Amino acid sequence: MASTDVVEAFTSTKKILYECGLTDDFFLDLVASRLLIERIGETNNQGWWESRILSETGRIRLSEVAPKTRLKSQIDLALKVGRKAESDRLPEDSISLFSFGPQMESRLTAAIDEIEADENVSFEELENLTVSTLEEGWTDPVIEQTEANISGEAGSHSLPESDAGDTILVDEDGYTQDKIDLEKWRLLVAFLRGYGRCTNSLQVAYYPLESEVKPENA
Repeated sequence: MASTDVVEAFTSTKKILYECGLTDDFFLDLVASRLLIERIGETNNQGWWESRILSETGRIRLSEVAPKTRLKSQIDLALKVGRKAESDRLPEDSISLFSFGPQMESRLTAAIDEIEADENVSFEELENLTVSTLEEGWTDPVIEQTEANISGEAGSHSLPESDAGDTILVDEDGYTQDKIDLEKWRLLVAFLRGYGRCTNSLQVAYYPLESEVKPENA
């Protein structure tokens, strides 16, 4: 698979999301990243999960039942599929690509609810993205496209070597809600790099989600 196909799908998806009303820079990168990963993991691509939501078949089926809200329904369902696949593998109280903690996810849900799209608008580049093989580091060109432009800073926080398994604990030091908001760009890069290791099977990179309440204050 040519990296340009992935980049084109990512940038096209961001453009469509922006035109439909999602204008926050971080949410644009986050949602476009999630939709790209969801599409690559779909049944007729890498088969990481049972889903055809972002395929032509998914678009046609949703257009039949909810033509006026079809694009938003695709986004909602795609994010739920990715979140479910990750949560099935991760311990409770984790943060990962499809789950940035309750506060961030609540704000994102509110932003997605504001999306409005003509029924003819579609994620065409994602729909046409066909993946036969992946090479390690395949998400690097996507990371270069993010508004964060922090690849150099993130490089000092490389992922640990991982044994065979379906998760990658990036660091045992977790994140509180406030810290997630401060370092959201670096977290996005780390999680995308985790997916960049997925060439034959799914591995999910994650951090622990820490409580805001310290034990001594409980």
